[in-house]
Amino acid sequence: MRLSGKTAIVTGAGSGIGNATLRKFVEEGANVFATDINEAALESVEKEFPPVRTFAGDISRTGDVDAILSAAMDGWERLDILVNSAGITARNVGENASLEERWDKVMAVNVKGSMLMAHAALPFLRQSGGGAVVNLSSVMGFTGYPTSLAFSDGFNPYPGSKGAVSQLTRDMGVRFAAEGIRVNAVAPGFVHTSLTENVTKDAEVLETLNSLHPAGRMGTAEEIANVIAFLASDEASFVNGAVWTVDGGYTAQ
Repeated sequence: MRLSGKTAIVTGAGSGIGNATLRKFVEEGANVFATDINEAALESVEKEFPPVRTFAGDISRTGDVDAILSAAMDGWERLDILVNSAGITARNVGENASLEERWDKVMAVNVKGSMLMAHAALPFLRQSGGGAVVNLSSVMGFTGYPTSLAFSDGFNPYPGSKGAVSQLTRDMGVRFAAEGIRVNAVAPGFVHTSLTENVTKDAEVLETLNSLHPAGRMGTAEEIANVIAFLASDEASFVNGAVWTVDGGYTAQ
């Protein structure tokens, strides 16, 4: 098992890619600490995986982040891995939210939250003699929304937030490489998760999303988790500051 003996914090672990990552990490032998803003989702995690410890919190708030790290490190002698999987889209903020409210919320969770978690985890990774941070970017960090989709009017905060995550990843990767701390990101294409189910239930939209990928389909959370597990493992010891597209060829066309 490639993560045997490793300790890992996974944010957004209650659903989607975060939950798939938690499952993959458990399968690979890691000790996992799961956090999410959704307490009910974490209760389900506890029931299914009793060894997994959980803590509910909002990663966009410094006080919550400090509490998450404190709870995670209680009883742990080391921290080896942080996966910043928590994220939202503008669609999740609310139909009546203003442009500014949507922008601020998406940036707060996707960018600020990833930064705060990495900043808080850094001292513990250093104490362990190194480790790995894996952030969640997106193909939307490389491209704009295709005009065949009505997802953006040109002011959707999601592409900007994921572009920022990619740059945060590169900057941290360069800065901390000499300390044995690797910082990488995955950039998924469109994936079947709770973030996309409100649009993929429309058969026409689903067909369009499938056709945008040369593979002819959207991805699964498990496929993304497989790459995250590799980047978090010692097998990826010479991978740093990289943003890996996992997109069925989306960005290659």
